[in-house]
Amino acid sequence: MLPFAAAANPSVTSGEVVDYFDLNIRDYKAKSLPFSKVLASGETGGNEKVLFDQAYRGRLCFISCHFYDGYTSRWSGYYLDLQPYESTCFALAGGCNTITFPRPDSRIKISVGSQEYELLMVDESRYRYYLPLAARQAISSSETAAVTIKTTWDKYREYRVGDKSRRLLGAVLNRNNELATPDSGVPAALSIEEKLNELKRLREKGLIDESEYNRLRQKALGL
Repeated sequence: MLPFAAAANPSVTSGEVVDYFDLNIRDYKAKSLPFSKVLASGETGGNEKVLFDQAYRGRLCFISCHFYDGYTSRWSGYYLDLQPYESTCFALAGGCNTITFPRPDSRIKISVGSQEYELLMVDESRYRYYLPLAARQAISSSETAAVTIKTTWDKYREYRVGDKSRRLLGAVLNRNNELATPDSGVPAALSIEEKLNELKRLREKGLIDESEYNRLRQKALGL
């Protein structure tokens, strides 16, 4: 039986009351979230389910690490919310006392086993991406096929969903319906980094020459 947990405004260790079904993980310090559990709103009269996952890895490590780069994700019926983060940790300064939250790409890719899908950010206020029906069905059809989120963040380009969370995703995602107009309906604008990466790809494929590349690069940088 899947480990469902009722979560109607539960409290965290700090005493803060959190509504996990409306929680915005953008710029959110997520240490106290109930990771790798299916949270069901049945006790509050609804049928919504959410799941949180997190992955991180250290840099400049000797005994302990000076930096940790990671992702927090929130999965619901139709959406993936994603927040990259970087922690700076120095023992003499009292531990991991500085956290920064980079903006994720407007377009990311998600692979399910050997299949790959493109996701568009539909709500920048939550860093929320719409999961197409085909992607949700692929995730739900197998509990073992690896689910990996691919971004252009140079410190952590590929985030693989943890094994425990992976097994539970099928219980959260809607497997039947495609939304005609996901939330905003308008993809967020490309970031400067994404524009530059796209220009590099066009140049490498020979679709634009060096002078055109330099002109468009200056335009992307606002020069």
